[in-house]
Amino acid sequence: MRWEADVPLAGLTRLAVGGATPRLARPDSPSSLREVVRGLEGIAFRVLGGGANTLVSDAGVGEPVLILEGEFDRLELSEEEMQAGAATPIPALVNAARHAGREGYVFLEAVPGTVGGALRMNAGSAETGLWDRVVWVTAMTPEGETVRVTSEEARPRYRGIGVPEEWVFLGGAFAAPPGDPGRIKDAHRERRRTKVETQVYELPSCGSTWKNPGGPYGAAWEIVERVGMRGARRGSAVITERHANFIVNLGGATAADILGLMVETRRRAYEELGVSLEPEIRLWGFTDDELRAVGAKA
Repeated sequence: MRWEADVPLAGLTRLAVGGATPRLARPDSPSSLREVVRGLEGIAFRVLGGGANTLVSDAGVGEPVLILEGEFDRLELSEEEMQAGAATPIPALVNAARHAGREGYVFLEAVPGTVGGALRMNAGSAETGLWDRVVWVTAMTPEGETVRVTSEEARPRYRGIGVPEEWVFLGGAFAAPPGDPGRIKDAHRERRRTKVETQVYELPSCGSTWKNPGGPYGAAWEIVERVGMRGARRGSAVITERHANFIVNLGGATAADILGLMVETRRRAYEELGVSLEPEIRLWGFTDDELRAVGAKA
């Protein structure tokens, strides 16, 4: 497996900011992935999917990065299931369900990213996550062993799971029972219309910046609005007027610009409302102090 050296990551993420990784590999099969992870001999690494939920520091990351390709981008339908590789785009999974008249995937309409990334963060709506559809999932350990994981074993929660971070998802089977094709297509169409009208897709963004905190304040966007950060700008990064939980790159934004907006938002939310916001996006390459300032694990 060939390694690429000093690869910029900005072009591989939806926010289009951030520095480089010292090494990047693109395994295209389970055997090539096994070769890579065993060759690292315990060195920590990161896996990048579609970059839909990742903010990379301007300084980049110190770890090698893996991007799954080839055999990992596959999608097959059977009578009651869909089987998809970790590199399969979520829109492809949703489109297949919609066109085939399969139940249960409206909640992922207009969600970007890949199956692997969606499994890692249990992507979906506030009420439903991808793990609610899992029949089984396979993953590879740092030792190169392949393991099968059920939803019960993964212990899914809102925007998180109990699977070790160093395990690499390979793909899985997802429940997809047949339903009424016309009703399913209408539901998907309405969900997409609502999301496009209320969220921002035309500018680089990671989608929702903060997890919904629950409690009396409800949605994260309401908290951002209440503390006066809707429309706030730093450099070329802006908290959007259309949806206060989205930060977009107007062109030329830096990771420091985006992080600065997050730090100020979180500070105000805590000081004015007593709410400790927690990032929904994943932050790569930042210092422990920077991570703590936005409520992420250092």
